[in-house]
Amino acid sequence: MVLAALALGLACGIFAGPRVLGPFSRRRLLGLSAIASALLLAVVAVSLNLVVVVFVAGFLGAAAGVAWASAEAVVTDNPLRVRTGTALALVIAALAVPLGAGAIGTRHVGRDFPGSSAALLIVAVIALVAGLIAYRLLDERTGVPLVPDLAAALRGEVYVPPSAAPEAAAPRRTHERGVFIVFEGGEGAGKTTQSRLAAIWLRDHGYEVVTTREPGATKTGMRLRALLLDRETTGLSSRAETLLYAADRADHVANVIRPALDRGAIVVSDRYVDSTLAYQGFGREQPVEEIAAVNAWGTGGLVPDLTVLLELPPEKGLNRLSSPADRIESEPREFHERVLSGFRALADAEPDRYLVVDASRPEAEIRREIQDRIREILPDPIPASTEDATSTFPAITD
Repeated sequence: MVLAALALGLACGIFAGPRVLGPFSRRRLLGLSAIASALLLAVVAVSLNLVVVVFVAGFLGAAAGVAWASAEAVVTDNPLRVRTGTALALVIAALAVPLGAGAIGTRHVGRDFPGSSAALLIVAVIALVAGLIAYRLLDERTGVPLVPDLAAALRGEVYVPPSAAPEAAAPRRTHERGVFIVFEGGEGAGKTTQSRLAAIWLRDHGYEVVTTREPGATKTGMRLRALLLDRETTGLSSRAETLLYAADRADHVANVIRPALDRGAIVVSDRYVDSTLAYQGFGREQPVEEIAAVNAWGTGGLVPDLTVLLELPPEKGLNRLSSPADRIESEPREFHERVLSGFRALADAEPDRYLVVDASRPEAEIRREIQDRIREILPDPIPASTEDATSTFPAITD
């Protein structure tokens, strides 16, 4: 009965645990599940009631299953290490624990305490110490409170502390006419199509519009884009990937975006900083606030006037892709689900800057909703400096 409860709990933990806590950090989850396993093992060790032992053993198996799945998610470069290490630990435990139980024997501590319970309790203490150390070393969301983070994950969301809202304190531009509009979203959400339609509509209204994208808007950016998206690029660490995107963005802002804004143009960009926060931060499970700080420095604190987030479930978006998937598009569905959760968290943190659009609706409806929002931030077509110079209000013809 104990073995059956353990096996059932293990299966549930492996398959259901990561799905129930989808947005939760896998590194943080690995440490927590190891601690939970140790505490549950201690309960099994001290309990002499069979019903309690069977019941707790099921939860012990579930915690161990979550730890297994989390370890494989963390050690993505070599999952064989996880399996080999687990198998080795099982062999050592199968040999050492029975021998230890026999050596200890039954002790009388207010009651008869069998050696098997004592051996399991010793293992639980060792596992608890190891789990605490693992949690301290693996947790990349230091400063983020655990309970709100866990509660948000159970709701299918990613917790973002108010103080960690990306670029919240970054100074906004004060341009006479230039406007910066960014289109964000997951793969296949329609960013490129809607950004192109918005640019055409703005040009039809007489505005100078610069359309651009990330990565790859400059000569340097094109080289970085090839490196970042080529499926043949292997062994690139998450930190290196993040810094390469930041380098592309710094060059993009310096050579394309800022010059256009300084002369009063409207810049429409397909992706910007929030893509890195969602993909490399939430998707790769790296510290979002640290990535935001690097990008704020690289861009000089440049924040869009409007960010249009096109929301679409990953399975629908990936099915829309007509060309072969690139390196990022080829990531597993769990990765893209974390990215979508990350975009939602960023939009919730800055609702005034975001327009969140359901990208599953007809294209015409999406286009009209975006145009209505853009109208609210469009500048006066007659620069204020002209009025100051002439001391009159120029005639405006439609």
